[in-house]
Amino acid sequence: MPRAERGLIWLVLLLSVTVGSAAQAFPIHYDTSRADTLRRCDQHQYEGRRQAARECYEQRLEQASGLERADAAAALGDIRQANKLYRELAADSTDPAIKTQWAKLYLQTHQVSDAEALFREALLYDASWLPARIGLAKALSEGFEGQARVALREIINEYPDNVEALLLLAGIELELQNLEEARGLLDRALANVDAQGLPPLEIYALHAGANLLEDKPMKIWTERALQYNPGYGDIHAIPAHFYIITYRYREAVDLYQKAVALDPELATAHRDLGINQLRVNNVFAARYHLQRAYDLDPFDAQTVNTLRLLDDLDGMRVSYVDVPYADDPDATIGRVLIRLDREDADALEPYVIDLAVRAVQLFSERYEFSLQKPMVVELYHDHDDFGVRTVSTPGIGLLGVTFGYLTAMDSPKARAAGEFHWGSTLWHEMAHVFTLEATNHRLPRWFSEGLSVYEEWNTGPLPDRELSMDVLTAIRDGQLLPVEGLDQGFVRPSYNGQVQVSYMQAGLICDFIGRRWGHDALVSMLQGFAAGQSTSEALHDAIGLRGGEFDRQFADNLQTLYGDLLESLDDYAAEARQLERSLQFDDWVSAAALSRDLIRRYPQRVGAGNPYQVLAMSLREQGHVDEAIEVLLDWQALGGHDPDALTQLIDDLRAAGRTQEAVPVMESLNWVMPYGTDVHRWLGEHYLDRQQPELALREFNALIGMQVDDLAGAYLGKARAARLQGDDQAARREVIYALESAPFYRPAQHLLLELSAGD
Repeated sequence: MPRAERGLIWLVLLLSVTVGSAAQAFPIHYDTSRADTLRRCDQHQYEGRRQAARECYEQRLEQASGLERADAAAALGDIRQANKLYRELAADSTDPAIKTQWAKLYLQTHQVSDAEALFREALLYDASWLPARIGLAKALSEGFEGQARVALREIINEYPDNVEALLLLAGIELELQNLEEARGLLDRALANVDAQGLPPLEIYALHAGANLLEDKPMKIWTERALQYNPGYGDIHAIPAHFYIITYRYREAVDLYQKAVALDPELATAHRDLGINQLRVNNVFAARYHLQRAYDLDPFDAQTVNTLRLLDDLDGMRVSYVDVPYADDPDATIGRVLIRLDREDADALEPYVIDLAVRAVQLFSERYEFSLQKPMVVELYHDHDDFGVRTVSTPGIGLLGVTFGYLTAMDSPKARAAGEFHWGSTLWHEMAHVFTLEATNHRLPRWFSEGLSVYEEWNTGPLPDRELSMDVLTAIRDGQLLPVEGLDQGFVRPSYNGQVQVSYMQAGLICDFIGRRWGHDALVSMLQGFAAGQSTSEALHDAIGLRGGEFDRQFADNLQTLYGDLLESLDDYAAEARQLERSLQFDDWVSAAALSRDLIRRYPQRVGAGNPYQVLAMSLREQGHVDEAIEVLLDWQALGGHDPDALTQLIDDLRAAGRTQEAVPVMESLNWVMPYGTDVHRWLGEHYLDRQQPELALREFNALIGMQVDDLAGAYLGKARAARLQGDDQAARREVIYALESAPFYRPAQHLLLELSAGD
């Protein structure tokens, strides 16, 4: 069981066995049905009188009964006691208030799904119970669910003065950078807090976040908050969240440091400071703040998981490569640090170095930006470790994430063979480094992702441009978002699969701009975002169009590219099902005919279930091997990367004596599944024969990393490559390694004699 997963199981058990406090974010209770005696205690807390607040809660725990007593235990952070009291109260009651408050305890201990279930149970007792409706929306909001926005708007329509609903919706609108709407909601909330006896602290913090997004000083809101409560750390921690969602991790670190300086017991700020220190590769500082967060709040899965990951991080192997200029090998563009799990570091490192060098050289030129500090590239062979490294939670659906100069991703071993193209993923993430840093992280999410997809398609190791059936259906059904609101599809998706649809839409937009107006137009937009322009302004300055007109031209372009397919999408799906049936009956003639027609309709479909592989198999079954080879070559050239099909194609080409054509196929196989020893050995010998020692060294290093049986042959290959480079000293060293592995290996003995001639 992965270490991160063990941590999560331990966390679930913790609720029932641990006694103690769970300090986390600064709690503000907006529910005006809360007992007046507790609200007096709360006011001490809001104004920074913590000891007075604690004494007040302790008194209520001792003197009160029922729900008030359970709420007092929760306010004191006595999670075990509070959980016991809520459970006992709920056993014989249908009062929705009990289940609602119990659900809030689960939110307090970061168990969102359990909280959501309890809120729903409360609503079964009373579907109109407002605190449960708001609580459910909050739980959905913490999961980045688009439904939360809809639910909160419904609540505000019914209860226009509800401060908590106004603030929750304002936070969502700020994430979507709908600043005018968010400001309006905050102003409405501020007009109501005095009348309802509630503190304005969170309103001030969200206004500060809005100022941050507009590049305005936050001082006016910070001063107001600190006048109300001099120790209110969330006045810095809440705005820091908006730095994170706009990729500005270094600035977020600065704000979190201010937050913990004001409130050293604010566990969420210590947690987020530690996580973001790790994102900017400050490992020592990250460990300190994460340990502090755990001491204050041992219930937080993000804290627990990230602390456990740090132990594994210490065991990874770190190497580096200084990247030379393409036209001046003696000068260096920048350095790339590579952190790999030790069990596959030797096998992967040569290919990571190869791609990193090419990417840094290319992107430095394409985006007119040179690395100002070393780039860090991390590959994890355990997908859960990668999930914890990036979002502090295992089980995420991502393949790679970039935090400025640091990129982390799955290694090929983290997934089933062929499930993803690791070389393309690394290329995508390294493009992020340049576009983020060239703009100081001041660009919308859609443009950052769009540029990386665009680079995958146009410059990366995989030319795959396939749009999934879900994406094509979304285009046909008019589900694409306007370019000025495209970030919403990433941050607050409103339907299943919208995030992936938005990725592809962003890539298609950037590709459209690059083809119609040239790559320089994309660079111009990048510079516009760096200067603080909106999407509409950046578009207008780069190509002369604003959002609405651009959307119309983009839609016309999609119609040109995919119109016929979109109009017959249902027919295409029906024909694909018919193809499946023909395979069930081994009807190879029909399968071949159907496959050819599906390829004609949509030639870009090269992923899982594509018709090319079916056609090749059908042809092979009918004895037409040469035709099958040509079909698979077409498929591979379009980006097909199924390892089994590539291996079959390699075997067929070599059997047919077409070894030169097998080379790019072998290369493409290594970028999706780099653990085939025969492929590395054959490529190494091939590159030696072609007088390409750098590529030969890459292959022999990979072989040595995989600890093949024939280590002597791999070391001899390195020696021959070093000799081609004119480095006899390195060649002598490698041939000695070969003889250490196999003392009587005659080819190595002969080369050593040649190298020693005249000594």
